[in-house]
Amino acid sequence: MRQVLAAAVLAAVAFLGFAQDSEANGFSRRCCRGGCDNAPCAPATSAPVQAAPAQPKFEERKVVRFKQVMVEKEVEVLECKRVTREEKYTYTVCVPIMKQEKRKVVVCDRVWKDIECTYTVCVPVTTQEKRMEVVITPVKKEVEFSYTVMVPKTTTKKIKVTTYDCVRENVTEKVPVCRLVRVTCVDECGRCHSRLERVTVMETQTRCVVKRIPVEREVTVNEVTCTPEVRTGKKIVCEYVRSEREVLVNVCRMETQQKKGTRKVCEIVRTEKEVLVNVCTYEHQKREGTRKVCENVTTKVKRKVQVCELVRYEETIRVQVGGAAPCCESGRHGLFRRCN
Repeated sequence: MRQVLAAAVLAAVAFLGFAQDSEANGFSRRCCRGGCDNAPCAPATSAPVQAAPAQPKFEERKVVRFKQVMVEKEVEVLECKRVTREEKYTYTVCVPIMKQEKRKVVVCDRVWKDIECTYTVCVPVTTQEKRMEVVITPVKKEVEFSYTVMVPKTTTKKIKVTTYDCVRENVTEKVPVCRLVRVTCVDECGRCHSRLERVTVMETQTRCVVKRIPVEREVTVNEVTCTPEVRTGKKIVCEYVRSEREVLVNVCRMETQQKKGTRKVCEIVRTEKEVLVNVCTYEHQKREGTRKVCENVTTKVKRKVQVCELVRYEETIRVQVGGAAPCCESGRHGLFRRCN
């Protein structure tokens, strides 16, 4: 924040110094129609007056200026540190305490005893009875039947067949033949030597060609035809004959009988007993302990920082005083001038 304020102050001072310098150099003057000298501008209603050009005059003046200088200063800064310290505190603990106490408990005991009882029993009784049953007996007998048989018969007949006759014929044709021919050559040194070159020559050759010529002939062929013929035969057929007969059958029936017996019955008997029981109780006990506590402590610390300051100094400059040519004719324009 301090650096921002210092920069703003420097900018304001620099702008004021520039404004003074511009006033000294004539930057804030307004150009009139008559010229840019120190004379006041004539009103707009008056007629323009042609001023004679005057010689420029210069004089030396002292100007106050400011410059920025980085200065090292010692400032106080608030520094926040974390400090840990130990403190005592009290806390409550539940401590279990075991005690033995006498308690009365109801106990269920099992008691077994025999009781007479009557029960019903199903006893199987087997008796013989006469029953009629159906018997199926297989009976075989011969039966005549007719069947059809295909009887083959061979006959001869003449048919036309196409066969091929082979005719040999010699054909003459030209065939490329590759041969090696010895050729005499002269090398670069003028020496003669011979070499073999491959030359292709067309030669006439004769080859045998076999041609197949179709020929029709009459051939005698055996033809087999089948004729259906009805025949009679005998076969054995098995038939089932149904008949009834009387047989003795064992029949089992269940009869109920009353019997007496004993059975064991379990009874629950409730009795009271005195037993020792472990009883757990909790007691609240206060204890002391230490714990670490972190606190933020703010302290003032001196630190060295770089600060930008404005230093005032005087400078002698040369300023033009009067006698200047009109700005609109000379072509020189100030920063804040306005030519009509």
